[in-house]
Amino acid sequence: MNRLEWLDRVTGGEIGMGYLWFVFAMIAVNNFFDTTSYAARIAGVRSQQLALANSFFAMISFASRTATFLYMPAIASIAQQSIRLHFNPFYSFLFVILGAAAGTLGGLLFLPAFEKFYELGIDRMEKTGNVMGVFKSICLQKSGLQDLARCWRPPRVRFWKNVRLQGVPRDMIVLNVILYAFVTIAPIAPYVAAALRPEVAVTVTGLSPAINSIGVFLLLFLVDPRGAILMDQGIQRKIPMQVVESSMILLTASRLVGTLLSLALLYPAALFVAFLARFY
Repeated sequence: MNRLEWLDRVTGGEIGMGYLWFVFAMIAVNNFFDTTSYAARIAGVRSQQLALANSFFAMISFASRTATFLYMPAIASIAQQSIRLHFNPFYSFLFVILGAAAGTLGGLLFLPAFEKFYELGIDRMEKTGNVMGVFKSICLQKSGLQDLARCWRPPRVRFWKNVRLQGVPRDMIVLNVILYAFVTIAPIAPYVAAALRPEVAVTVTGLSPAINSIGVFLLLFLVDPRGAILMDQGIQRKIPMQVVESSMILLTASRLVGTLLSLALLYPAALFVAFLARFY
C-alpha cells in the first residue's frame, strides 16, 4: 500500500489529515499524563505521602483532561461527516486510537523522569502548603528550575531490567489489559456504530456506558483494590519497594497492551452497540 492509498483509507477521502493529526495529538497528550499516575503512586509510596502524591497528580492531570473537550467533539464531527458524505470512518478511528497508544507509550518511557518530578512536587507541596506556592517554588525560582531539570531521566534499559514478577499480582496485570481495552474504545465505538447505522445515530452515541461499565467494574472491584493494598503495604514497608515499582511498571505496560488490543475490539464493540440500539 503506497502513501496515497494509506491516506485515502485513513481519511476516507473526505477528512483533512491535519484534522486527524490534531485529534491524534490531543488524545496522546491525555493518555500520556494519565499514564504518569503510576509514577505518582511510586513517588507517593517512596515518600510515604500517597495522599499528597494523588493530589499533585490531580492538579497536573487537570490540564490534560481539558484536551478531552477538544478531541471528543472532533471525534463526533468525524462520525457526522461520515454519515453526511457516505464514507467509512473506521480507519480514521483506528488512527485516533493509535494516538492513545502513542501517549501511553510515552508515559511508559518517561516513567522514571515523572517519578522524580512527582517526588519534587510532593516535597514542595509539603513545604508551601498550597498550589501557588508549589508553582512559584518550582517555576519562578532559579533553584526550583534547577531541581526540575534534575528530574530529567532519559529512557534507559536498566530501568526495565530491574522489573521482577515475584510478589506482583499477575491477575491484576492481566485484568488491567482487559480494563484498558474497554475503556479506550468506550467513547469511540458508539461513533463507529453511528456510521454503521445512521438511522439510530443519536441513540448509539448515548450507549457508551454499555462498554465503559465493563472497564469501570474491573477497575473498581478487581484492579484498584489490589493496587491499593500494594500501596499500603509499600508505605508500611511490609513489601520491598522493588515490588511496588515492578507492579506500577507492569501496570503501565499492561495499559499499553490493552490500548493496542482495543484496535482489534473496536469493530465488534461498534456492532454490539448497534445491536443494543435496536431495543431503544
